[in-house]
Amino acid sequence: MRNILLAVSVILPASGMAEGFQETWRLGGFTMPESAWYEASIDRIIVSNIGVFGPDGGMDGRLSLVSSDGVLEEADWVTGLMDPKGMSSHDGLLYVADAMGMHIVSIADGALMSTITLEGATFPNDVTVSADGSVFVTDFLAGGLYRYQDGAAEVFVPAGSLPLPNGILADQGVLWIGSFGDQMQPDFTVAEPGGLWQVDIDSRAISPVETAQGVGSVDGMVIVGEAVIFDDNPSGTMFIHDAAGTRELASVGAGAADLGVMGDTVIVPNLGSGEIVAYRYTTN
Repeated sequence: MRNILLAVSVILPASGMAEGFQETWRLGGFTMPESAWYEASIDRIIVSNIGVFGPDGGMDGRLSLVSSDGVLEEADWVTGLMDPKGMSSHDGLLYVADAMGMHIVSIADGALMSTITLEGATFPNDVTVSADGSVFVTDFLAGGLYRYQDGAAEVFVPAGSLPLPNGILADQGVLWIGSFGDQMQPDFTVAEPGGLWQVDIDSRAISPVETAQGVGSVDGMVIVGEAVIFDDNPSGTMFIHDAAGTRELASVGAGAADLGVMGDTVIVPNLGSGEIVAYRYTTN
């Protein structure tokens, strides 16, 4: 049964505009939910369950289907994956990054159509699709990007070019990159916190978003209106970046991972609690 809460966290940015991040529902029972992708074509949220992280878990990863109002519909929609993480879709196909590379799933029936090997990748993490249908994947630990286009995968940005690129989001010819930070430690902490970067798709030029550096270990990013909302995974702090700069929005608890979005509602999967939580973003 869904647990409906109305907890509100509001801050007042320098502009004087009030912003709210209001919880509307939460759903538990997942196993290390890493990503929540809202698939508009079927009006469902797809949740990636890592399961037991690493090789000890084998192929215990799965994708679950959840209704847009927070009801679990199919816990084992797709099974037999290895640590599935970020997702994106295009033209009836769902693209899923995991330890095997990138899976292609038919949205119509949940059939696993193929698995694309990303040669040389060390930690495929998140996926986005640009306007022309090109699929981009972050290689988290290696610091590079891959592109899947016309049935073939290639290195798009070489390893070592980005500091621990985790989240990725394509928008208007630009790839937004969420950096987890720099100098990864064995316990997945970092010596230096990360922030937002941009990669121009045409030129492949890389640039930091100056007002969004050193803010946290970024995992997920979504666009709501004219703003990018992103999270700091270890603390669960939500940030917002727009023309006014970057500022804290709310706190949702440690373990916030790869975000999903439905209009003005942000879906936050929590790796530690095994929940996904819906928050409505409002402005006054």
